[in-house]
Amino acid sequence: MVDLAEEGSDFVALLGAFGTHGNLEKRAKAERLAAMKPGDGRRKRVATRTNQFNTRVDDDTIGLAQRLIEKFSRRDGKKWSQADLVQEAIAALAKAEGIEKGARAA
Repeated sequence: MVDLAEEGSDFVALLGAFGTHGNLEKRAKAERLAAMKPGDGRRKRVATRTNQFNTRVDDDTIGLAQRLIEKFSRRDGKKWSQADLVQEAIAALAKAEGIEKGARAA
């Protein structure tokens, strides 16, 4: 393994750990996975979310999303992500509007 202090990229020593990535090995793995395309053969499991969906929201909406994520994470005993929340919300709205899964817009 590379000695990070010798290499000059020991950011934890320089800046301190930040966010949920205080564990450098875990962070490095997450960054490698994020750089892979969904069909990359190095992935151990099949990618379930192959499409990207970006949007900007106001402060109130992000606050609501964070509170919902916390509530659902406690309820289900697993950490919900923003992607989990958006996917669940769209499915619930489509069901309420009588739109079937898999149907394309006209």
